[in-house]
Amino acid sequence: MRGIGNVCFWLAFTAVGLVCEMLIPRIDALICGFILLLQERNYRTLCWLLPLFVLLQEGLGSRTFGGSIVWYAVIFLLFRIGERFFNSGTFIFVFFLSAAFGAASYGLNVLMAPLQDLEIDVQQLIDSSLAQAIFLPLSWCVIKYLRLCLPAVFQPDPAKVENLHKSNA
Repeated sequence: MRGIGNVCFWLAFTAVGLVCEMLIPRIDALICGFILLLQERNYRTLCWLLPLFVLLQEGLGSRTFGGSIVWYAVIFLLFRIGERFFNSGTFIFVFFLSAAFGAASYGLNVLMAPLQDLEIDVQQLIDSSLAQAIFLPLSWCVIKYLRLCLPAVFQPDPAKVENLHKSNA
């Protein structure tokens, strides 16, 4: 039953994330789920959820064509680099990660715009990068709290998930 509850949780998360993306333009609301799965080391769920996230982002047009794959690869890379310096389960880690994501969002949009002959509106890119950087820590706190407060059927299997609060000694 735990597997079905986990699937239901992530499908509900994806639906709520898509609604958030419609309400707050130019953000990736699914990114906090991606971060949470990386923190939980839940790679099995990540394997079926990441292609769904990429397809949805490509379909929504929140990133230029093909940019979603690069975006999630950059997120994964920044997560792995940051994880070497901070405990990945803390708010400070997510805060610094969100600042890096804001800068990466700006850089990726600047990089991908000439490939599609799009004009770059610098102020709009700065605004969307700031919105992404502000949205991530807030949404991460909410989703992490919900994940811990929901019944055990919706939580990850503790036997398969590493302890998030281990020391990085």
